[in-house]
Amino acid sequence: MGIASDIAIIVVAGLIGGLVAQWLRQPLILGYILIGVMIGPFTGGVTVSNIHDIELLAEIGVALLLFALGLEFSLKELKPVARIALIGTPIQMLLSILLGFGIGTILNWPFTDSLWFGGLIALSSTMVILKTLMSQGRIGTLSSRVMIGMLIVQ
Repeated sequence: MGIASDIAIIVVAGLIGGLVAQWLRQPLILGYILIGVMIGPFTGGVTVSNIHDIELLAEIGVALLLFALGLEFSLKELKPVARIALIGTPIQMLLSILLGFGIGTILNWPFTDSLWFGGLIALSSTMVILKTLMSQGRIGTLSSRVMIGMLIVQ
């Protein structure tokens, strides 16, 4: 199978995942993530075959989404929340890292694994949050500007 068939599998699976999520009244992004795990290269059944090519396309997609983020928001809109973002983000990240480290320690993980887990949960996905805010119609609100400011600082 080639890249065209992999893209077809991804598009059809994404459509199915989105429809199931919508039918269950869940966010579409949840359906996309779950179906992506199901068609991944490490599961049985119908999976993508050209992992490297799909990773390259995913990186291009992320770059384009971040470009769209830059077009969507201006620094002028984010200026009123700059102080909150610049002070709140390091505090949020530190507390999240400590929480993850504590969970890892309780589970008797090695020091580095616990620290990596803390770092993992400290970071947020800009695109997931933006899609969620857009679907809920909260893009122009003060809370959304604060969240976006914090995401930019991250």
